Amino acid sequence: MATMLLDGSLICANSGHDGSTCTQAGKFECNYCHLYCGKNCQKAHWKTHIRDCRKNPLLDPNWRPAWETENREPAFMGGPRLQHFNFKKKYPWGNMPAFDVLNLAGNEGANYNRDLNLLFAASGDIRNCVMTLASIPDGCKSHMKVFLNDRDADVVGRNAIILLLALIEDDANVAADNIIHLWYSSFISQSLYDTLNGKIRQLVQEVCKKIEGKASGTVLGKTWTFGSRSLRLVLAKNQWLELLASLEVPRGLTAERAQDIRRSVALAPERVDFRHRRYFAQPPGGRASAEKFREHGILVPFGAPRNSFTIPNPTLFRDTESWPLKDDADPINGYRLDKIKVFPCDAPANDLYGKLSFLLKDLITRFHRRLQNSNIQFHLLNVNAQDLQNYTGQVMFDRIEVANITDAGYLGMGQTLLYMGPLLKQPSDNRHATLVALFLNAVDEIFDDSEKRKAISRDIQEVWKYMDPKPPTGPYDAGIIVSDIATQQVRDVDKYFDMYMKLHHFDMLCELSGMEFKRKPTIIEAWPLKVKKRPHQKGAKEEFATLLSSGDSGCERYMEWRFK
Repeated sequence: MATMLLDGSLICANSGHDGSTCTQAGKFECNYCHLYCGKNCQKAHWKTHIRDCRKNPLLDPNWRPAWETENREPAFMGGPRLQHFNFKKKYPWGNMPAFDVLNLAGNEGANYNRDLNLLFAASGDIRNCVMTLASIPDGCKSHMKVFLNDRDADVVGRNAIILLLALIEDDANVAADNIIHLWYSSFISQSLYDTLNGKIRQLVQEVCKKIEGKASGTVLGKTWTFGSRSLRLVLAKNQWLELLASLEVPRGLTAERAQDIRRSVALAPERVDFRHRRYFAQPPGGRASAEKFREHGILVPFGAPRNSFTIPNPTLFRDTESWPLKDDADPINGYRLDKIKVFPCDAPANDLYGKLSFLLKDLITRFHRRLQNSNIQFHLLNVNAQDLQNYTGQVMFDRIEVANITDAGYLGMGQTLLYMGPLLKQPSDNRHATLVALFLNAVDEIFDDSEKRKAISRDIQEVWKYMDPKPPTGPYDAGIIVSDIATQQVRDVDKYFDMYMKLHHFDMLCELSGMEFKRKPTIIEAWPLKVKKRPHQKGAKEEFATLLSSGDSGCERYMEWRFK
């Protein structure tokens, strides 16, 4: 990373600020935010430091949201809800923690060496693919085919660029730095921009030249080979041209203009109550580092220099007028917060985004190492999930991960089994072959107003066993509001999901599809984010607080299906 030394340690926070150019390692930690090489640099950096730290209201343990201090009803309770503040609503970052869809050690075995085929049917970004390949044990030497599909061509294009950055670069550290910032930072360095418009542009431009005379809807697939690895991308002509355009900053877009556009969404005054609701559930360091990321949009540790990130990320800034992400989009949502908090690294203990940057550096480095030592074929598609059978040829899959297209508002479980089931290997080929489905909305759909009335008193009493209740300060007391939100974390999720399965006739789906769901999952827990500890157990309150601050509900349900 540009903010690290060769040994992986962070550069002193005084580097690049106030005209200073310290290049020593940051070894001494301020209580909250910065790392310094010594007292002299801390003193020289004090004007910046005091704003970030001593005079930062978000670091005050007694901080309260604006709606409470202004004694007004918060925007999320009444009036215009502004739930769809940014109508572009692109999703270049995942909103569920990444997981390993293989878990070879718990299924086929750590030394499994038969061919493995993986399908991410509605991939969104590539976090699950990266996590899976990075987690493969060294003893596994399988040849692999990895299919990544998404119906958003922009998402597919970014995934292709990220994979190309990994495939063209031999240095794992350089590849990891490039991928982290292309993926998550709103601004990138000149060196990364040169790579995009050097090697990557050359690869894409060759395809665009071949299709100059073709009709706009013409579909073309291109395979790039890198030793024993390859990447095949299938797009329509207009999408290839859009991919080429996404490598270059739109004409007339300055860094200052881009930052203003992004902040108009990420720091929208109209959404301050929504941000503060999330912040109030976070520890001081969490909310301060979250606000810092919203201000700058660059995924580096809190006190790290940002002066080398001068170019708007062209894969995110696609025009001169808009920022495509929702205002609550957050890189942290794609990874387990409890894992981020304890990840061993040089970032200050309170700096969650700094810790995330180190976690990602480790993850992507391991992913790059796996690519270097494997025979892997990537296939990237941009089709509706129900049409995938027409694009995967004769390939049958050991794992199919479908995200939450199984929710009733999308394909639903029945149609997912109808379209995806035929692509899953039979037990005679691999008895561990599994389709992994996610339900984000099932419990909420069952937990209607009548259920809320029955459960509210019971659930709030349970919440108060994990949280220390305090007398309300007024009608819009933040503690009471957040306690009410926390009731979803103590909800009887098994009860409501059982009701959901009956409502949607899961027993009939098993009969019709010839498939069954695993009573004991072997890849990912059924409720991976649910609070596991009872209130009286050691660490229960900390576990509860981490879930509450994450923005996850604990009602997220995974389900694993296989052929009988």
